[in-house]
Amino acid sequence: MNATFLIVGFKNIIRQTVILLSFFSCLCAAVPAAFAQPAVLGSGMSPNQMVWAFDREVYDANKEVTFWLRVQRQGNLSRFGTFDYYFKTQILRPDGSEVWNTIYGFSEEGYAEQRLTFPIFFYDRSPNKSAPSFGTWKIRTAVVEKDSQREVSAREYAIAFTDGKKQPPSSEVSSSGKAGNPFPVPSFQYKQWRLKNWGIGVFDEVSTGSNTYDKEIRTLDVRNTFSVKEAQEAWSKGHKFGAILTGPPVSAYVNSNNMPLYLFGYILKHPDGENNGQNPQYRTSSYCNNPGTALFPFDVRKPGRYRIEFLLRDRDKPSWEESSWVPIGGIDFTLTK
Repeated sequence: MNATFLIVGFKNIIRQTVILLSFFSCLCAAVPAAFAQPAVLGSGMSPNQMVWAFDREVYDANKEVTFWLRVQRQGNLSRFGTFDYYFKTQILRPDGSEVWNTIYGFSEEGYAEQRLTFPIFFYDRSPNKSAPSFGTWKIRTAVVEKDSQREVSAREYAIAFTDGKKQPPSSEVSSSGKAGNPFPVPSFQYKQWRLKNWGIGVFDEVSTGSNTYDKEIRTLDVRNTFSVKEAQEAWSKGHKFGAILTGPPVSAYVNSNNMPLYLFGYILKHPDGENNGQNPQYRTSSYCNNPGTALFPFDVRKPGRYRIEFLLRDRDKPSWEESSWVPIGGIDFTLTK
């Protein structure tokens, strides 16, 4: 009798244990995978240029722009050794209409990218080819869960495409370069250095002390269109025609020897396709002066559309390696006859 009772009791315990295990199994299956978020190691746009001016009647060199994203490999792989997430790129015109929506897989290292060629992409994706969609386009990159198609991490870039034919009225041009500046300043920061201003125009460089970097850049005229005659006359009067790049005071980024941590260079693209500074080994470079501005003078005499692209480099990195240079962005300007 006692043995029978023990056997029945033992069977009940086993039955209850099975029920509990089934319950917890269902409960675990019901927990959504949303709690497992992928570790995003980095994302960005290269070159980091937020404003682009295009003019079909003037030569515009094609520029490849890369939007990239990198996720952590550990913890994001399925039991088959593949990533549980996709890389998604979505592009919207200024009116909100969608022109691009696609997904890619991550590489074995957890890297994925979307490459676009400007201005080809802009013209091809404008619904009216004779009247391109100038304005701010939105480019979104996201990490998407494969099973649910749900975005678990996203980043948005606001890219402004402007009409290179349109110039600001002369009343909007300010000799101080502060009001009516035709060169919008995008958001850019590299470590301690942040872009504050840039532009093309006529400047004076005045020494204000015995130190090599004690110089003041005085802005005489900033515009996105000059005639060749105006540029030459500026030089003949003792001024300098060229480009400026302004960041924080040099004192914000000096080493233990009180020397600037960064220097700056540029690539000047001519209307005929010639590029000054394309080879990093021969790239013109300069440190900022103490107030935080670098002046790059140049003597150009051929009419047409030009583009200058600024770059930054840690002073201790080799100047002859392109990978040592960090793209800041670029601006366009025109020389007329």
